[in-house]
Amino acid sequence: MPSAANSAKARWNAANYVQIKVHVYPDVADAFKAACTNAGESMASVLSRCMAEYSSVAANLKVERKAAGDTVSTKKMRSNTIRKIVHTLEQVRDAEEQAMENTPENLRGSEKYESYEERISSMDDALAILEGLY
Repeated sequence: MPSAANSAKARWNAANYVQIKVHVYPDVADAFKAACTNAGESMASVLSRCMAEYSSVAANLKVERKAAGDTVSTKKMRSNTIRKIVHTLEQVRDAEEQAMENTPENLRGSEKYESYEERISSMDDALAILEGLY
């Protein structure tokens, strides 16, 4: 007949714990049991800690994936996003060209004028790459 202390512990365990059954290969179970024994920890405490750590990391990864996936989760969304980037970059390049064209004749060989040319060339290169993606 179980003692009162054992019955109380069984009731407390039933109210506060959930039992999870795991199927593993015998060699994995034996190695895990030996490692826990050598570390002086119960298998339940090690598994509980691992589950808590994994749950925390997995929750953070899910949030990060969801945030990243909201705007670019499908090929169509990625393609649309790149088209928007291309359009914006074209507008910036056009503004740079206009600013360069409005540079007075006497400043056409200046560093400022050359910087316009370099930026426009870089934007043209970027546009060629982006337009080739999709």
